[in-house]
Amino acid sequence: MSQNPESRLWKVLRDGLTGVHWTRIESWASPGIPDVNGCAEFGEFWIELKVIKHNRVLLSPHQIAWHLMRTRYGGITYILAREPGKSSLILFSGSQAKLLKDKKISEIEPMATIKYPYDFDELYKVLEKNSTNKDEKTLYSD
Repeated sequence: MSQNPESRLWKVLRDGLTGVHWTRIESWASPGIPDVNGCAEFGEFWIELKVIKHNRVLLSPHQIAWHLMRTRYGGITYILAREPGKSSLILFSGSQAKLLKDKKISEIEPMATIKYPYDFDELYKVLEKNSTNKDEKTLYSD
């Protein structure tokens, strides 16, 4: 049986971004909680995995609310998106969740775009910088 595109994205992230303790979250009891929790030397963070459809990232109202509330209270959250297949990984701050609902991704400045073949060291550095730089957090606040 073939995996759905989000499951394939999870495998790419898990297998490629080493140096992170990952927990995959499957939660129907608490809508909006992101798909993945990560913990690295620089701290803990959450990532919602999304497949781009028609130049959009589809987030539920619960997902948007969760990301905005968590970032408002100092949490580190991201939305990692890509087109199906071996296309670029596009990383957004969780504080951009409402923008992602309202606009096409081509109209929003991502935190990072990692082209295929993926440079996971680059992705790690972006996550690390955002987790340790207070000015960076302020830049992406709502």
